[in-house]
Amino acid sequence: MAIEKAYWDLFRTFEAVARSKTITDAARSLGISQSTASRHLARLEEIAGCALFVRDAPLRLTQRGEALLATLGPMVDAALAATTALEAPQEPRGTVTITTVSEVSRWVLSRRFAQFAKAHPLISLRILSDNRVSSLAHGEADIAIRLARPTEGELAVKRLFTDHYGCFVERSTSASRETPWVGLTGSLAEIPEQKYAERAFAPRAARMLVEDVESLALAARAGVGAAILPKRLARRYPELVEVAPEHLGAATSDAVPSRDFWLVVHRSKRRVAKVRAVMLWIEQAFAADTSG
Repeated sequence: MAIEKAYWDLFRTFEAVARSKTITDAARSLGISQSTASRHLARLEEIAGCALFVRDAPLRLTQRGEALLATLGPMVDAALAATTALEAPQEPRGTVTITTVSEVSRWVLSRRFAQFAKAHPLISLRILSDNRVSSLAHGEADIAIRLARPTEGELAVKRLFTDHYGCFVERSTSASRETPWVGLTGSLAEIPEQKYAERAFAPRAARMLVEDVESLALAARAGVGAAILPKRLARRYPELVEVAPEHLGAATSDAVPSRDFWLVVHRSKRRVAKVRAVMLWIEQAFAADTSG
């Protein structure tokens, strides 16, 4: 039994390092010291007789490390399912963590927090509002609202709605080939809407780049420049009007992209009462927001 437990600790540390790409973050997530995590890795590599990671920043798995990680997947899923079964009460109660982008939290969920609290007084919500993709498989969150459909992992996925985009300017702005534009940067620099804007407004450089969509809308409303925005968001600002991209001298004939929002939960948690209650609330919140 002592040997089995020792191997379990080594495997847990290895999996955490492979997921977080740093020993420091892995140790923090496991509640152990960095030196302990380093010892675990060293012992596992001693047993394997070769390196499991390339010591770059961030760490990268070797071919042997990739093979080991693949075999550990079912073990991690089983451990998460077992933990869920132990913790799941009969009544919907406890904390549920949702990960989503900040705009969804502000535009959709926050308007219905009071409604949820009244309907489920025994459930506490923990909402991670950022653009980082939190892992459902490793317990960082219970539910995710994502802008791209996941294709890997033991996940249950449901499309919430499709957000359509358009090109918007402040009402008094004269749309022409000289009209400046504003766009996104940082963690949102690679999303399809930003890439479309870069193609459409080329070779003009953006007058301003911001890291969230609401700031982008406010910049456009202030007359800083044209912006590619979700139509639902733009409708909140009567100062904004939609214009055809060609009126701004768009250098592409591509249609302005649309965006699907996906509700995602790990299969091991989708039947947990508190998680199901929150999932239903999220679906109702999006349905009401779309119809409104």
